[in-house]
Amino acid sequence: MTDDLLPLLRGRYPEFLENAQLIEIACLPGWLGLLDKLCTALELHMQAHPEITPLKVVRIKEKWGGLRFSYNGGDDFCRQTVDAAQVASLTICEICGAPGVLGGIRYFTVRCPSHVDLATDDAR
Repeated sequence: MTDDLLPLLRGRYPEFLENAQLIEIACLPGWLGLLDKLCTALELHMQAHPEITPLKVVRIKEKWGGLRFSYNGGDDFCRQTVDAAQVASLTICEICGAPGVLGGIRYFTVRCPSHVDLATDDAR
């Protein structure tokens, strides 16, 4: 996958992504917009509700074609927001961020028509 997303998102959301356990974001750059919107929504909610246990991201990766965003802390709003982003990832090309479709035989991926034939290893 790519580790370029971690420094970028860690710079934008250090309070969530400072966890030493988080050494990479194991997904392709097409989901950057989705991750940015998710982290913005979580950040705004956490700022409005300082009484909530701080949210700390443990892992961000792709699995079975979809986004997996694992964290500690937060509340029901955070869980619902993360769940919605994970579902949305199943319709977003992981390479370019365009609308995509979940498919694959050996590996499940979400791809747009422009990237549907690109092998998983070629996208890295």
